[in-house]
Amino acid sequence: MGMPKQIEYVVRGHWPFPLDMLRHDCSVPASADDRSAIDNLSQEYAPDRAAFSDVDIRLVGPQKPNTGRWESFGWKVPSDTEHAFIKSLMQQKARDDALFAGAMAKLTEAERRAVSHRLNSRFV
Repeated sequence: MGMPKQIEYVVRGHWPFPLDMLRHDCSVPASADDRSAIDNLSQEYAPDRAAFSDVDIRLVGPQKPNTGRWESFGWKVPSDTEHAFIKSLMQQKARDDALFAGAMAKLTEAERRAVSHRLNSRFV
C-alpha cells in the first residue's frame, strides 16, 4: 500500500499563529522556512511590527483544512474556493432575508397574511 495522499495548502495571516490548528488539521509545515515563520509568529509577544503583516505559510496534511476554524483565528485559506463560495451564498441569503423582513414590516397585517399565503401556496 502506498503513502496516503498529502494535501498542500497555504494559510495567510499574521501574529499570533494558531498552533493548535496544526494538531486540529493534522498538518505540518511544508518547509524549514514555513517552520521558521510559524516559530516566529507563535511567540507570546509579537517580535516586531513585521509580525502584524500578513504572511503565507505552506502546510501539508492528510485532509482538507478546516477553513472556518482558521478564519475564527483571523487566518485565511485562499485556495479553499468551495468554502468562499458557500460563505458568499450565506451572506447573500442573510442580505435577502433582511430585505424581506424590512419589506414585510412595512405591510399591514392583512397584506402580510396575503403575501404569506401566496408564498406558502403550491399554486401561485
